[in-house]
Amino acid sequence: MKTLSTQIEQWIHSAQEKIDNGDLCQTDLDHLSSILLSQHIRQRILYIHSVTPSIRSQLIAMSLHEPIKDQITEIDPDYGEWPYRSVHDAVLDGWQIVQFPDQRANFDDREIDILGYEFILQKLEAYYE
Repeated sequence: MKTLSTQIEQWIHSAQEKIDNGDLCQTDLDHLSSILLSQHIRQRILYIHSVTPSIRSQLIAMSLHEPIKDQITEIDPDYGEWPYRSVHDAVLDGWQIVQFPDQRANFDDREIDILGYEFILQKLEAYYE
């Protein structure tokens, strides 16, 4: 799936070339209109597990759930290069926190089977189909 912004960027690039050549026409504008009318908003979900309940805390693991049919996502604490170092970094990139970790009681990972403090984030993006 292409994001709507990617599709529009490609259209603008093509339109600029056509303007330079004097070839821009109504069909090109109709194509842009069809791109805009066929957008679909999809919710992307990001689970982030951090060392503490602070949004600036170091990450332990993360799991990205894309709005793609039959996608399987697993939490991989050994993943090489995460796109974010903290929940705060993800927020700066446009993610919205929809659930903060329960902070009623501190716990030790060795005592119970929980991986750090879990944040759930979402990003709503328009896709062109």
